[in-house]
Amino acid sequence: MTAPLDLSALAEDIRVAQATIARFVSSTPLLRMPTLDRQLNAEVFLKAECLQPTGSFKLRGALYAMARLRQSGATEVIAFSSGNHGIGVAYAGRCFGMTATIVVPHDAPAAKIAFIKSLGGNIVSYNRQNEDRETVAATLQAQRNAPLVKPYDDWHTIAGQGTCGLEVTQQTDIEYDSAIVCTGGGGLMAGVGTILKQHSPSIRLLTAEPEGWDDHRASLALGERVAAPATGSELCDGLLAPMPGELTFAVNIANGVTGLTVTDSTVKTMMQWAWRQLGLRLEPSGAVALSALWQHQGEFGGQRVLITLTGGNVDADRFAAAIESAGKTAQPNH
Repeated sequence: MTAPLDLSALAEDIRVAQATIARFVSSTPLLRMPTLDRQLNAEVFLKAECLQPTGSFKLRGALYAMARLRQSGATEVIAFSSGNHGIGVAYAGRCFGMTATIVVPHDAPAAKIAFIKSLGGNIVSYNRQNEDRETVAATLQAQRNAPLVKPYDDWHTIAGQGTCGLEVTQQTDIEYDSAIVCTGGGGLMAGVGTILKQHSPSIRLLTAEPEGWDDHRASLALGERVAAPATGSELCDGLLAPMPGELTFAVNIANGVTGLTVTDSTVKTMMQWAWRQLGLRLEPSGAVALSALWQHQGEFGGQRVLITLTGGNVDADRFAAAIESAGKTAQPNH
């Protein structure tokens, strides 16, 4: 029988992680929008992780995982990523004087690849149609005797991501009724959810995923990991993990997490709203939790709700196309 997870130990490691990475991350704002509160009859708190130095929350996990590897003597790391994790690893490599090689799909967004290169990261491309990223990464690990920095399914990565939630509890002294978290592999929810459960024991924790890529919603409902249907579009390219991570799923099950899905049209609408009302350029994946709140707003009346705005690394043309296609779709009032 598998030993039960010690979530109190994870919470303590999240606190250690915060002290370890503090000098390299931004304390991102917790934004309020009174007009949105009035329209939804809720108190909404928007955690703007898109304002991190790397444009997403992913640097938190990469920094803590790599700080621990650096302490053990590693000087080079390998990672695989559709973009934001790779950016975080390249950034952490620069912070700690480590060489970072990132395995990315051949069709990854150009803006994210350029960002990795600008931070000194090395790029190795693979074709996601006929190559397996983990196999490519494993080959590089063997060739270079370098450890892998996992994007989500790793204790230290989860602890690093959890510093986002710890920061939220330090920014306000309220208890939250619900938290909606953009979810791909499940690491952010595992870390943030663990801390929020300590702070607000009765909180409802919800993953947010694009339709057709809702492996977390289905897995959490069944109580076992199942693959994503992979029937949706690739608009939210950062949330297309094929299945929940083994460790992240165990943590999220233990924390009682459930899931929501959103349509592409809602994502585009809320990207447009965030740009016009908050001045934030969100990538589609980074707008999914906000979209879930809007699409399922009837579930959150009278509540205090935390929303993660997880990333803003999107090509200018792709962002403009999404905003334009949102058109005049019904959205929150000004």
